[in-house]
This record gives sequence, C-alpha cells and structure tokens, in this order.
Amino acid sequence: MRIKRKFKILIYERSRFNQIKYINQILKLHSLKQLNPFRYLSYLLFILGILLACVQLYQPQSPWEQRAYRQSRDDLYPEDFRQSFNQYKGEKVRWTGIIQESEFYENPENYEVVLLMEHRYFDWKVEKVSSPDMMFLSRLGEGLFQTSWLLKKNADLEYFMDRFGRGNLAIVYATPDTVIDKVVLVETDYIRIIDPANFQAEQLDYVPSNVKNRPVPPTSYSK
Repeated sequence: MRIKRKFKILIYERSRFNQIKYINQILKLHSLKQLNPFRYLSYLLFILGILLACVQLYQPQSPWEQRAYRQSRDDLYPEDFRQSFNQYKGEKVRWTGIIQESEFYENPENYEVVLLMEHRYFDWKVEKVSSPDMMFLSRLGEGLFQTSWLLKKNADLEYFMDRFGRGNLAIVYATPDTVIDKVVLVETDYIRIIDPANFQAEQLDYVPSNVKNRPVPPTSYSK
C-alpha cells in the first residue's frame, strides 16, 4: 500500500501522549476499520511499530559526554544524597534539571557560572521525529541541585548568558559534594544544555521504579 503524504504527517506530528489518538486518525483516514478484524489488527500493529521505532535511547553527543555517560549512574537521585550522603559519597550521577537561576562571576583567569536547577525525572529515551531529538521529562522530580561551570576568559558571555538562561534544560554529569538547606551541590564533569524547543516537561508523570515506594514523595512542578 502506498503511504500518502497525510499519513506521514500524522505519524511525525504525534507525541508520546497522543499516540492512540493519531493511530485512530490514521485508521479513519484509510477506512481500515471496515476491514475484517485480522487485517485491521495487522494494520494497527504495523502503525504502532512505526511509532515505537521513533522512540530510542538517549545518545551522548560528544566524546566528552560519551565518557561521562558511561561513568555515571542513572539510578541515584537528589533525595538519595539528602537522606544517605555518606552511603553514596563519591558516586558519579547524571541528572536532568531545568535551570532556575544562573549567575556569572569573573575570576582572574576565567568566568564561573553558578547554576541552580530544578530536578526532573527522565527515562533516557528520546523521540527521533525531528533534529535534534525531542526529549520528554517528567513533571515530577526531587527538588533543587546546584553546580558551577568554568568558561574561558575569551568566552562569548552574551551567548553563554542566553545558553545558561532560566528555562533551559541541563543534562548534568557530576559527583554530589554536599547538601545545604536541602539543595544538593555537585561537582560537574560535563554539562549539556537543551533549548526549550527540544524538550517537554509538563505532561508526563513518570517516576522511576526504584523510587516509587520512598517515604519522601517526588515534587510536582506542574503549572
């Protein structure tokens, strides 16, 4: 069967939150519901397979990020360090957080950027329906964490002030250093910034399986 252009548009406009809605639109578009049940099911599985193929594991972008990704854990979260810091001391983690504040300080040899971020859960899967990939974070997370990052003296400050601006997403590879007033301070090995156009963080209620039964529930950041 030749795939019509409108069929392709429906596939690539779908998101993780309305897959079934678009499947039904596609089926209606091609009048597949008039087919016998076996053929209808075959088409349904075929379309669902196309949609699922668009969801893939997150891939680090640079050699530095690839190394940091391999060396870090994705099963430890801010609350683990608030509750049992000594137990996890020295562990490298990777966290995703939305930048809340950024401050720039000038030193004799460089600039220091201090970032305060709001942690969000992330299942480390992306939707490959555009370039760059689309990321879907949970609206749930585990509070604030903070780090700093050094820039060369000749860095374009205007560019980095925008890059590290409030509302952007930071993927942080770091080692937690201490906890002050429930804010987890981390020493960062690598940081990647994602523009707001390339992530969603207000719809999923995703919570990792290993934290669902904690006595301290995750924080909801829904608007």
